[in-house]
Amino acid sequence: MRTLIIVLSFTLSVMTQAQSTTSAFYPADMVARARANAEKSEWGRTMRDHFIACAEPWMKMSDDELWNLMFGATITRSWQVWSSGFCPKCHEPVPMYNWIISGVDHPWKVQCPHCHEFFPKNDFHKFYESGLDEHAVFDPKKADRSLLFNEEHPDPKDPLHMFGVDDGEGYIEGNNRWRFIGTYLIFGQWKQAILSGAKNLAAAYLMSGDAKYAHKSAILLDRIADLYPTFDFHAQGVVYEIHQGSGYVSIWHDANIETRFIALTYDAIKPAIAHDQALADFLQKKHEQYKTPLDKSTPAKVMENIETRIFKDAIAQTDKIHSNYPQQPLTIALMHAVMGWPGNREAVLKELDPVIEQSTAVDGVTGEKGLANYSAYAAYNMSAFLGYFAQADPNFLPDMVKRHPRLPDMWRFFIDTWCFGTYYPLSGDTGINATPIKQYMGVEASPDHGLVWNDKGISYANGLIGPSMYSFLWQLYKITGDERFAQVLYGVNHDTIDGLPWDLFSDDPAKMQSEMKSLIDKVGPTLHTPSVNKQQWCLAILRSGNDKNPRALWLDYDAGGTHGHFDGMNLGLFAKGLDLMPDFGYPQVQFGGWTSPKALWYVSTAAHNTVLVDGVNQQTAQGKTTLWTTGKPFSAITASAPALIGGQQYERTAASIDIDDDDAYVVDIFRVVGGHDHAKFFHSHFGTITTNGLNLTKGEQFLDPQLMRNFQTDSHPPEVWSVDWKINDLYHLVPDRKDLHVRYTDLTRGATATTCEGWCVAGSWATTNEIWIPRVLVRRKSTDSAPLASTFVSVIEPYEGKSKIKSIRRLPIEGAGDNCVAIQIDLVDGRSDLIMSRDVENPLKLPVPEKLVQPDWKVTLDQRLAFVRRDANGKVLERSIH
Repeated sequence: MRTLIIVLSFTLSVMTQAQSTTSAFYPADMVARARANAEKSEWGRTMRDHFIACAEPWMKMSDDELWNLMFGATITRSWQVWSSGFCPKCHEPVPMYNWIISGVDHPWKVQCPHCHEFFPKNDFHKFYESGLDEHAVFDPKKADRSLLFNEEHPDPKDPLHMFGVDDGEGYIEGNNRWRFIGTYLIFGQWKQAILSGAKNLAAAYLMSGDAKYAHKSAILLDRIADLYPTFDFHAQGVVYEIHQGSGYVSIWHDANIETRFIALTYDAIKPAIAHDQALADFLQKKHEQYKTPLDKSTPAKVMENIETRIFKDAIAQTDKIHSNYPQQPLTIALMHAVMGWPGNREAVLKELDPVIEQSTAVDGVTGEKGLANYSAYAAYNMSAFLGYFAQADPNFLPDMVKRHPRLPDMWRFFIDTWCFGTYYPLSGDTGINATPIKQYMGVEASPDHGLVWNDKGISYANGLIGPSMYSFLWQLYKITGDERFAQVLYGVNHDTIDGLPWDLFSDDPAKMQSEMKSLIDKVGPTLHTPSVNKQQWCLAILRSGNDKNPRALWLDYDAGGTHGHFDGMNLGLFAKGLDLMPDFGYPQVQFGGWTSPKALWYVSTAAHNTVLVDGVNQQTAQGKTTLWTTGKPFSAITASAPALIGGQQYERTAASIDIDDDDAYVVDIFRVVGGHDHAKFFHSHFGTITTNGLNLTKGEQFLDPQLMRNFQTDSHPPEVWSVDWKINDLYHLVPDRKDLHVRYTDLTRGATATTCEGWCVAGSWATTNEIWIPRVLVRRKSTDSAPLASTFVSVIEPYEGKSKIKSIRRLPIEGAGDNCVAIQIDLVDGRSDLIMSRDVENPLKLPVPEKLVQPDWKVTLDQRLAFVRRDANGKVLERSIH
């Protein structure tokens, strides 16, 4: 990990600012503008009415009922009912988060998504109430255990009398445990009934101005504050069936976001709390009756309870809100702003400086892996964080960009790495095997106008009336002049200006729409991002093709790091609308957690399109670019990373070569020196394979048979052989392409050729749709004491219907060893291509002439790489020497 963890360390003067009774992020003039804007459009009225409607379930509750929603830390909380489990009634698999939970419609129950049975079968709420102690906290020792029976089978003699019964610590059947209540507490009671209730009520207050909504929201927040310091997920919670990870009610990453949104909810209603003596009177009675920790006799004391026992407690126990960088310092900064803004404005901004510097240190981002997932967390949380300040102060974001000129690169990164608005390279813990990602990952701007709804209100992700990411991207465009920010937001809005910026706080939506129309008329709606090489992040993307048939060849040339895989030199290809050389994506943790064999398989070197040395995973290390050239029809990268294998050479050259606007092929040259066993893996999309030139017989098992099987080997293959994938469009992504293929042609010398099958899942960790896909293994081994030197050579061609390549052969090079390469590729239309590669690194000092010569082509290479194209008459059409 290239980052140094920074925790905000605010000075005592900041910590002891006088209590603020005004809102930092919802100042009165801005709220008044939002209420006025809501009257001006159908969307605004719909949003206002929806916010108010979402609060209704909680408005129907009495103040006592709201206060009683919050529970204590005396029941083991669980992140999953059973991470790799099944329904005890129908026995269908229900892994991970697939149980249906609705804390409003079906309190204290979870539901099987298959047979729709509710669990637990006992009335747990009645049991819970029977065990409340003098502080209104559940004590299992006080609870009436006679209430623990299946209500559908009340007869003690009935064999199902105890079926599905959960006393808070799970339903146990043999060696199996289903933590129905422990999971419900987090995802039903806490996230939905309590947090969503407080947030929805606060949103209704902002839009209506009616203080009764704020009153009820404050009751929930105050009761959370009474109990929040008593929660410690590490001691009280389980994830993947074991105790691990810090946190409060939820595990650390969710505890961080939850604490942040509690602060925003409090900020929204703080002006109303300051004048609500009736609230203080109600809470003071509760304090006297149940001996809650702090006095509540005045509104100021209610605010002190919330600030002290939630925000200051979290600031003092930062391990409980630890998260992917920079979530922890952002949450701390936001809590300080809520408690002291604007008096502590300069102190907050000063403390943010190192956070922003670290957050943009690696090509504009943090350097954390998981490109469309964990890598993006910093960007879209930073955009929301800055957006809250920016919507309250129009000068805030321009000032921050002046203060940190690299800041916009954070959101450019996710434009640069987004391939034709459809795919991101799945580097690290991210994405689903061979699945598109059509959402721009730099911000959480959704096509439903910036607000994501569930059936009972604002989603957990967005939480409250937050900053419009359309407005945020528009501000970035206005500040930087980078038109791509505007194109992104236009695309997310379904290629229309209608409704933009979907922002109740906007000063002048009509002006923004007019400017957007003029810009799109000028530059067009489509992003045309060139090839990019993120040399700090170690990811190169070679783009080619046209709007109808775009292509992207990518190379990931580092391994390890936070949420990284051992995937150094992994090669990927997006073409023909599909991910044709997919990374399997996010580990399949539903088969026993992060350390299970199937989860570790997705992280392993052998699961990727790269070379495994001596059967062990790569080391954590970075590579470097030694060649980079882009153009039409030839683009290429060479990256070197011997530290990945602790060897002398680990260098991959990948070239994308256009046949025409619609089609291209890839030349792949991979040099490895070190160890004694080199295994190069290749797989394509889902499909079936046919081989050409191989005489396959049963081969030896390699690695774990749970993960690879059915090895068929040719121990002495010819110099040129191939495997053709007939693509199965399993996800129905390109229904108009009926005859898609990928042909892998190998020209490696002195290697065995093997086909096998690799295990994966067609879908995310929420499914158990296991599938075996065909793979190719090209392997070279040595028994000598000297390190093995291999040069793997292949050509990869995606095509539809018929191949446009007539023949492929490897040419001899006078005076050179196997580590230098010359390939001739003859096209069906009569043109021919020559690719020559000279081993410049050559750590073993093998014979490498100063100049590689191909006399028939009249080509001499004294550098690294050459590409020459000639027509059927021998006339040179293209020449590129690098």
